[in-house]
This record gives sequence, C-alpha cells and structure tokens, in this order.
Amino acid sequence: MRWQRPVALAVGAGAAVAGAGVAVALANRRWRVDDDGLAAAGRTLPDDVVDRFVTVDDGGRIHAVERGSGPPLVLVHGVTLGVATWVPQLRGLAHGHRVIAIGQRGHGRSLAGEDGYSMERLADDLLCVLESLEVTGAVLVGHSMGGMVAQLLAVRRPEELRRHVAGLVLVATSAGPLVPGPGGGRLVGALAAGAERGLRRAERRGRGLLPHEDVGPLFTRVSFGADPSPADVELTRSMVAAMSPSAVSGLLPPLLSFDVHRRIGAIDLPTWVVVGTRDVLTPPRMARAMAAAIPGARLVVLPGCGHMVMLERADELDALLDRVSAEVAPAR
Repeated sequence: MRWQRPVALAVGAGAAVAGAGVAVALANRRWRVDDDGLAAAGRTLPDDVVDRFVTVDDGGRIHAVERGSGPPLVLVHGVTLGVATWVPQLRGLAHGHRVIAIGQRGHGRSLAGEDGYSMERLADDLLCVLESLEVTGAVLVGHSMGGMVAQLLAVRRPEELRRHVAGLVLVATSAGPLVPGPGGGRLVGALAAGAERGLRRAERRGRGLLPHEDVGPLFTRVSFGADPSPADVELTRSMVAAMSPSAVSGLLPPLLSFDVHRRIGAIDLPTWVVVGTRDVLTPPRMARAMAAAIPGARLVVLPGCGHMVMLERADELDALLDRVSAEVAPAR
C-alpha cells in the first residue's frame, strides 16, 4: 500500500536517530573523566608552578606558567587550548630544564589588548614574554597555531628572536596555506566570514564554543590518533569548552589565511619538525613541506599519532626536547 513506504522510511529514520543518540551517549561515557581521574592520570598542573603575567604594549596581558631550572624550554600552545596542554612537559622536564608554558591572548588567563588577534600581534606577544622573563638560549616549541606564531616571529624579527632562542621545534603545525590552490583564498575568506558570524551569535546567546556538551568528547576525539587516553581527550575538551567564541571569531580569519611558506627558507635556527601520521588537522604533507623548505630542518614522524603530540606521545616528545636542548647547547 502507498502509505507503507513513508511509514517505513519514518520508522527507519527514527531508529537511525535513536541509534546515533545511543552511540553518542556511549562515546560520551567512555571519554569523560572527572577531576580525580585527571589528577590520577597526571593531567593536572603541578602545585608548584609559578604564575607569570606580562603586560604587552597594546594593553593585553599574557599569562605564563613556569617550573624548574636549567636550560629553558618555551612552549606555545595551539588555538582553543592553553598552558595545560603542556602538563606532561611541565611534569616530565622540569627536573633538568626551566620549562615555561605561555598562554596566547584570548586563551585561559591571557587577555587581548587594543590590537586584537592578528598573527603578527601574537608573535609580538611571544617576543615580549621572552624579553620580560629574560629568557636566553631557549628551545622554542610551538604546537599548531603556536608553531605558526613561532615561524612568523622567526621570519619577521630574526635578530631579536636569536637573542632568546637557540633552537626551534615545530609540532603538528603548518607554514600555510591551510587551503591550497588558486581558489583557496576565496574559500578561506567565505569560511572565516561564516564562522565569525556564527561564533559571535553564539557568544550573544550565551553559548560556548562546543555545539553541545554531549558531543564535546566526540568533537575533541578528532584531534587524536590511534587509541588516545580518555584523560587526554577530557583535558583537551575542557580547554576547548572554556574558550570564548568571540576570541575564536577574532583568531579564525588570520589563522585560516596564514601563509609564510615562501619565507621560511630564511629561518636560520636549528629546526625540528614533528608530525603524527594520523594528524588530520595539519597532516604530514604540511610537515614535509616545512622540513624541505627550512635549511637543515629535521623531520620527526610519529606513527599512529594525531594532532595532540604533547599528550599522545609525551615521553617521545620529552626525549626529543631533551636531545634538542643538549644539541643547541653550544649556541648558548
């Protein structure tokens, strides 16, 4: 009969929606970890970190945390993350290093000033913090957007950067463009404009960055490779959920349009490029292009690892940073 087909389709659609809801609930239960679970997994900031606040020239305030003493390691996180991204390094490397994790403006306790959120402004913030904390001979480690900021600073203000930094480690990042091809710029512009409007609307309505709490863990899981720790997924989710949509709306256009790939051949610091084979946000082809363009750069590929290298492969990254620090010691 004619009515049977629409009814069957409706029943099938309802079953699919219900099944999807069950799948989301099960995944949500798997990836959610409470505060005690984060502490047990070593994914909370150590009690003895020292908070630093640096006021920059446009009135912004940059927050950093510091732990340990010795050759400095300066860690700069990616977009929507924060200083807690580097918890494993603050715990694992502070016994032999001065470990400094910098929060970029608009993230955590770091506030934007009059200049807003351009990539040039973020690079200037980084230099200001290095100067204020009297950092010399450091290994500068930039993850994702933090790696972009580090590259931009290295090509814009190389002499000033060399007064503070002896080596560069670019982790799960890109020199751009994020959308290649002749139509990439137009597509990026359209995407950025649409996202900016949506994010500002979400802010006005009192909504957070994640579309819904139940899908937050699944949304965050995309950043990881094979078999991540639930504590790592939850730590990442909590940072993304705390991010202001209006700050992301300011960061998104410069981030999507970022492109220094024709300029990074001028970087003259010892450089390592690190990427996971399962990174879908800044895939290995981007890392290979950077390593090929930066003179003498060394490429480190981590099988099965996703975008969150500092959490997924903390021990391997810590060992690499230890080796890099020792290798650039003569430059200090």
